[in-house]
Amino acid sequence: MAEPKTLKLLVVEDDLADEGLLCEALIEIEEHRQWGSWRTANIIQVEQLAEALDYLRQEPFDAVLLNLSLPDSPALLESFLEVSACADGTPIVVLADEEDESLAQRLIREGAQDVLLKSELECAPLARSLRYAIERQRRSIGLTASALMDDLTRTLTRPGFLNSVKHYSRLAHQSRSNLMLSIVEIDPVEDRDERELSLIRAAEILHTEFPAHTVLGRVDRWRLAMVTAALTEPEVELLLDRAAAQIGDVSFSSVELYPDDNLDELLYNAELILAQKNCQR
Repeated sequence: MAEPKTLKLLVVEDDLADEGLLCEALIEIEEHRQWGSWRTANIIQVEQLAEALDYLRQEPFDAVLLNLSLPDSPALLESFLEVSACADGTPIVVLADEEDESLAQRLIREGAQDVLLKSELECAPLARSLRYAIERQRRSIGLTASALMDDLTRTLTRPGFLNSVKHYSRLAHQSRSNLMLSIVEIDPVEDRDERELSLIRAAEILHTEFPAHTVLGRVDRWRLAMVTAALTEPEVELLLDRAAAQIGDVSFSSVELYPDDNLDELLYNAELILAQKNCQR
């Protein structure tokens, strides 16, 4: 069983009376062990928006309790957006001074996990709101991550591959490193399970044969793509030959990738465009 951990909570509230009530509620939550899987809470309190932003830039938190009406705050929505931008995915529960359904709905659309009316705060609902906020955020991050990772091959999905190569290309361009794009396709066989096993084996072998910095993704049903830096075309071809000998039943192509190339288009028309580019260059 996992050891209970400490909930790290940033409380942003400038009203002393509300701050006192909120602290009492948080203490009561801890005394009644309503934090769920957390043993205790480590609470950091600030009274200014600038202080909250500084903390969020410097260290991670499990959740933020945020009052938008602060002495140095701009408009309410802008205050939330500033905190959200610095929170880097940390779930935010907004503490509202008064009921405003329109603002609450807008805050939820902009990413707030919950909006609680301070005059109606009670320990159990507050603890539950924080627990649910953290869990929802974790699931959301998990779904985003799964959308970028292919379940079968454990390589990047097509969107994940395109996004990674975009950043990779910028770095390579700055360091004046050449990039090579390679396409590896599993040859058709009647047995689907056998073809999937070949795809899994291909991903594993390519991970082993190519340098660690290689970007590898499943970009089509039976096709993997790689982008490598600082390797010449003969070097890439040699590694592909070695990998293909181990995988069996695969075909591959490779070409130098230039900064102005449309990678999505190259992948979409891989066989035709790569063949044309190889003839031209």
